[in-house]
Amino acid sequence: MKKSDSPDIDVVIAWVDGADPILKQKRENHKSGKAVASDAVTATRFASDDEIYYNIASIIKYAPFCRHIYVVTDQQKPAFIDEFAEQNICAADKIRIVDHKEIFSGYEEFLPTFNTRSIETMIWNIQGLSDYFIYMNDDFFFNQPVMIDDFLDNEKLIIHGEWRKSAALSAKLNFRKSRFKLFGTPIQPRHTIAQMLSAKILGMNQFFEIHHYPHIVDKNILKSHLLNHPQLLTEQIKYKFRDVAQVNPITLMNHLKIQKNEAYLKPDIAINYLKNENSVAHFIHALEDKSIKYGCIQSLDLLKPDLYEKISQAMRHKFLAYLPASLIASTDK
Repeated sequence: MKKSDSPDIDVVIAWVDGADPILKQKRENHKSGKAVASDAVTATRFASDDEIYYNIASIIKYAPFCRHIYVVTDQQKPAFIDEFAEQNICAADKIRIVDHKEIFSGYEEFLPTFNTRSIETMIWNIQGLSDYFIYMNDDFFFNQPVMIDDFLDNEKLIIHGEWRKSAALSAKLNFRKSRFKLFGTPIQPRHTIAQMLSAKILGMNQFFEIHHYPHIVDKNILKSHLLNHPQLLTEQIKYKFRDVAQVNPITLMNHLKIQKNEAYLKPDIAINYLKNENSVAHFIHALEDKSIKYGCIQSLDLLKPDLYEKISQAMRHKFLAYLPASLIASTDK
């Protein structure tokens, strides 16, 4: 794609500071009396360990084509986020905090929500958002330089993953639903099931599975589909916590694009993925691997203190010139 033809591309990051006592209390207040799947409410799901700063630093360093960075939050703000502009790391208008109240405008009755899938369902409602945008969880980051061509080719989305048949997974889900009816055993709202359901509601018997890396999104096709299917929209956003009934809205958008032949499907891509303490050494080594463009730091809060510090030092070293001074000072103590 020629630079002159390149569309504006924004980045949207969903972020929460789970340690915030106000948010913790709000979350407790909205837990229902019925059994909730543990995956939906586990503390590590809401933890924040400076990943947001590494994420933003990586965008500024490695994705210079990015126009604006929208950080979607619930009446919160990362403590050092203003320093990116104050230190001239980026322009004053580069980063914008977007509250849930904005994206749920017209749907305020469904707030508060502690549900990533509900939030992802509504991000098309950000005011001024580019037609194509990159969506990232707060624990994602760019590991190496990227270009618009990594995401878009003549307005066709570039999607990395692999096809999977739905039958076996669907049968497993039906079995778990039966167990829930008989014994009340909560069904874990797995990422894979939500992706399978996003294809199933479109009449597809297979789904294109994606993993933990930044995803390109066509705002208008997702917005159109949801507004044209209001029952699906309300069903998606009514849950305060992740639920097995929900689809993955990003893969819903992918499958809509696939059906319209507006996507290039490519093999799964390498990700510098920190999953647990066994992957720490490989993760640190891969930070310098030129062939790995994307990274994900998962459950950093669960690492032992010495390994946590190793990861923090490695990330600070990688993005030193692009990080808030207060963050460096706080972690150097």
